[in-house]
Amino acid sequence: MAISRTEIVNKSLTMVGANPIVNIDDDTQNARIVNRVYEIALKSILSETQWNFATRRKLLAQVTDTLEWYDTGEIYVYQRPNDCIRIFTANDRDATWREEGEHIISDTNDLGVRFVYYHNEPSKYPPSFAEAFTDKLCSDIAFMIVNSKTLAESFLTKYEQVSLPKATAENAQVGTPIYQKDDAWTKAKLGTTAEV
Repeated sequence: MAISRTEIVNKSLTMVGANPIVNIDDDTQNARIVNRVYEIALKSILSETQWNFATRRKLLAQVTDTLEWYDTGEIYVYQRPNDCIRIFTANDRDATWREEGEHIISDTNDLGVRFVYYHNEPSKYPPSFAEAFTDKLCSDIAFMIVNSKTLAESFLTKYEQVSLPKATAENAQVGTPIYQKDDAWTKAKLGTTAEV
């Protein structure tokens, strides 16, 4: 059965002891409060790790914007993807790149990135992510809706120590592990030039 935004919100409201809503856009106090925190809470949990279900790869488009000055060799200016929450890797492991505002500055032509995007389709969330997100919402709404700092803190603790670690662990167990290649310093220390 597909999960909806309203189901996630209602589970959170129920868990903190509040009345459920019909729709997140309702003109009720609970809906208005949840609507204010939902997007920020979702962006926050999406930024926690490289979620497999919310990862995209994109070759970046260079922009015509010029910078006031450039770091040595970093002459390529790219547009940061609009839906990007957090960039994790580039297609060239030797590339130097950095985010500056809406731009990505690099020393590499044809730069591509792997990033987590703003994925707001709960029907495609893994169950462990949906559980962690529910706990995150509970921690954000408990004080505002039921005026309980203790309840908010207990859900934050559950999120940080139980549901988020469980979700990230399950996320890490999907597919073949990606290992970081040894750099030149490590190879020299080990006395080898072969890939390890």
